[in-house]
Amino acid sequence: MGEGRKPEPEATEMVEKSFEVVEGGILAAEGFVTAALAAGIKPEGLDMLLLHSQAPAAAAATLTINQMRAAPTYVTEQHVADGSARTVIVSSGNANAATGEQGMAAAVRMAELAAQATGVEVTEALVCSTGRIGVQLPMDRIEAAIPKLAQKLSRESADEAARAIMTTDTVPKQVAVRFRVGETPVSIGAICKGAGMICPNMATMLCFIATDLAIEPALLRSTLQGAVARSFNCISVDGDMSTNDTVIVLANGAAGNDTISAETDAGYEAFSEALDFVTVELAKKIAADGEGASKFVEVRVTGAASYEDAHRVARSITNYNLVKTWIYGGAAAPLPGATASPGGEFNWGRAAAAIGAAGVPLEPTSVEIRIGGIAAFVRGEPAEYDEAAAVAVMSAEEIAIEVDLGAGDERATAWTCDLTPEYVRLNAT
Repeated sequence: MGEGRKPEPEATEMVEKSFEVVEGGILAAEGFVTAALAAGIKPEGLDMLLLHSQAPAAAAATLTINQMRAAPTYVTEQHVADGSARTVIVSSGNANAATGEQGMAAAVRMAELAAQATGVEVTEALVCSTGRIGVQLPMDRIEAAIPKLAQKLSRESADEAARAIMTTDTVPKQVAVRFRVGETPVSIGAICKGAGMICPNMATMLCFIATDLAIEPALLRSTLQGAVARSFNCISVDGDMSTNDTVIVLANGAAGNDTISAETDAGYEAFSEALDFVTVELAKKIAADGEGASKFVEVRVTGAASYEDAHRVARSITNYNLVKTWIYGGAAAPLPGATASPGGEFNWGRAAAAIGAAGVPLEPTSVEIRIGGIAAFVRGEPAEYDEAAAVAVMSAEEIAIEVDLGAGDERATAWTCDLTPEYVRLNAT
């Protein structure tokens, strides 16, 4: 576990045999090219990305609902409104948020330059930024970099694309799958970034998805919205919603399938399942790579009266700082100055408190809580448990919190990580 970080969860090789996980990252899909370079926005490393579809593409996006939205989110919202786009320009190291009229002019200018460089209409260029809030973009460096990015566009730079959007991430995050629409193979490739300020509701998180599927824009939009609700809106690193959260999908039809225009069309279900898998895998990678994180946590809520209730309870647990600090120290070696012995605190009561704080009507005598498979609370009563087993559970790098509300048949899953002193150090300035 280099530098005390939780390894990334492994992607499943095959899920219900409807698609397969493949190599290639965002360039697994045909007809897309990327380029990345170091423009000097960050002190070192790659910090700009250009993603381009070589053919017209349907497009959709989901954006942060933070009321202090960053300037590029407004440009992207305007340009994607007609359901088409071909180019995405991304800068890393500066959020271009809370930057006033100058920041808005910079976001507009980035779109103009990217459109000129790739030969598309300005309304076909989308803009994203990530990084420090309240600082103006170094536009002289960005203006010099965008033409160079266009000259570098190729199908050989998928790994660089994933790295160019990173800020405090410790690892690049990418996934690709292939499925079939009839006899036609279709691919989805995606990258994302996010490690802190993660609690999307549509961290700082950005996600870019490319597919060679042919699909109508309205259906692409609704499918993306559903996928985001079941994935990125189910993660939390620190409970903080970013000003810049953006998920963009481009679908250019290069696979050659008959255009999907309705949920009843052949191939739609396979696409929806594949997109769900891609977004969930990326969401889990974000949670596992949370700033300072040492443990990955999956929260499974069942027995809810509605999906909304299940989601609210799961979200409450993943956002509850006392749960997250307990996960960090619950059965680890004593913290500095502490007197408790290792394994001395199987403090599942913090999960119980988070459940009760969710604002969902429930009857405690119907609730069950399990931590790593160990029954902790059963229908209104604390359960007896083996302390050695509890130590083993709380010392693991992956921990499952399972809650049965005993109120219905709906369920939801959410993901988070522990809250560590390293997170405080990273965010102290």
